[in-house]
Amino acid sequence: MSPIRNLFLAAMLLCAAALHADHRYERPVDKTLRFTGGRVTIDNAFGAVNVHPGDAGEVEVHAVVRASSESLLNAIRIDIGSSAAGVTMKTDFPENIRNASFSVSYDVAVPVSAPVTVKNRFGSTDVVDLHAAVDVSSRQGSVSVHDIVGPVSVNNAFGSIEVQDVRGEVTLRNANGSIDVSGVQGTADIGNRFGSVQASDIGRALTLKNSNGSVEVHDTRGPAIIENAFANVVISDIGGPLSVTAQNSKITASDVRGPANVKTTFAPIEITNVHGPAILSGSNGNISASEIHGPLTVDNSFGLVQASEIHGSADIDNQNGGVTLKGIGGSAKVRTSFGSAFLKEVRGPIQVENQNGAIGVTVSAPCHDVRLRTSFGAIKVELPPGGYEVNARTSFGSVTSEIPLTGSHATSESLTGTTGNGGCKVDLTDSNGNITIEKQ
Repeated sequence: MSPIRNLFLAAMLLCAAALHADHRYERPVDKTLRFTGGRVTIDNAFGAVNVHPGDAGEVEVHAVVRASSESLLNAIRIDIGSSAAGVTMKTDFPENIRNASFSVSYDVAVPVSAPVTVKNRFGSTDVVDLHAAVDVSSRQGSVSVHDIVGPVSVNNAFGSIEVQDVRGEVTLRNANGSIDVSGVQGTADIGNRFGSVQASDIGRALTLKNSNGSVEVHDTRGPAIIENAFANVVISDIGGPLSVTAQNSKITASDVRGPANVKTTFAPIEITNVHGPAILSGSNGNISASEIHGPLTVDNSFGLVQASEIHGSADIDNQNGGVTLKGIGGSAKVRTSFGSAFLKEVRGPIQVENQNGAIGVTVSAPCHDVRLRTSFGAIKVELPPGGYEVNARTSFGSVTSEIPLTGSHATSESLTGTTGNGGCKVDLTDSNGNITIEKQ
């Protein structure tokens, strides 16, 4: 067992002894101080801290010291004082406490406009209904901050963070605990490790970095930058550009009111309704895109690519996976290998380069150029009425057309000629596969 894990287990055992044993002795500490400005600072350990608004111009402290022995109870001190810098309170414990349990809890009422700093260890922290900055540093305890008019900063470990209804900026850092934040009117900067993150109703930009924990983001009215690893990412209703960088993480995103740039590995990407260009990059996972209101660019390997309702061009680079495109508003360019490529309802030029895979294309009117190349797979093209100049050739296969060609030259492995009055080019090249040209 590692030294770090040994230290953590020892700390948790100490916490359990301090907080959950039978406290036979108890001493209240009550004090009220005038507040003339500055900051209210609380430094505690092994107990809960609750901060809420009270009377203007006063800080009212209600603390309770509990211990398993009278000597330990008397040895624990609470220092409370005031100065030009504000009001401070700190818990002092004797060193080398053995075979004893204890806790110190605080209930502190402060002026609603007083900035608050809380440092707590092995205990929960709750701060509510203040119109000032809140700064919390915690370890081994949950943190809850609600209804704050001002900036909020929380740094925690081994405990959850919950933040709601903040009219200001939010900065949150955690490790080994979840984060749940909602109702932030300013920006949100969130970092976590080994814990889930949920963020919703963010008024401005969101920056979120996590690892080894799931991420859910809903309803931001600004851009979002998200990083994660080894857990899923679910995103919806982003009010600006979206950037996601992940590893070993499935990404599901919808309703992005700006461009999207999404990258992951060893997991799929599913994205829909992007109001701008979309750039998707993956490996060892499928990629699905739909309702993209701009061009789509995909770079993938060892997975399928499916795209539909793309209101711009589509540029797909895939390896070891099939490609299916439908409803492309501009040109379509596909490069893939060891998988089939199927394209339909493409309203622009089509270019497909494939290896060891079939190609199937249904060409849409009006006329546009089509260029298809593959090996070790068949090519099938459906042409609408119109004029095309056809040049098809293969090796170790055959070329057939159910559309009559004028001025044609045909062998068993090649076919050239014109449909209608010509115009657009259809260039088909294959090896070790048949080529078939059909009517729509």
